[in-house]
Amino acid sequence: MASRLITSLIAVGLLVSPATGQSLSVDDYAPEAAYHEVRGGCNTAARQAVEMTGGELLSVRPARNGRPVCAVTVLVINAKGRPKKVRLRIPMDF
Repeated sequence: MASRLITSLIAVGLLVSPATGQSLSVDDYAPEAAYHEVRGGCNTAARQAVEMTGGELLSVRPARNGRPVCAVTVLVINAKGRPKKVRLRIPMDF
């Protein structure tokens, strides 16, 4: 008995919804994206940091302070042979 009621309610719902004339789009169901697309990349900034320091690239990430800047971390070997971590902020390429 309950399954007939559920089936008939679903059928009525399917019949009534197209008759309202409203077309639903993906925007009605999906929330707006929680990320922002970056215009440029940090490729050139990373290459520039490695060329400036002569070290080995450890990490690159876009800085999140609202400006188009890349935070680049490079490992540089000093005169005594010990590695030193150098952090640079270089403008993002567009």
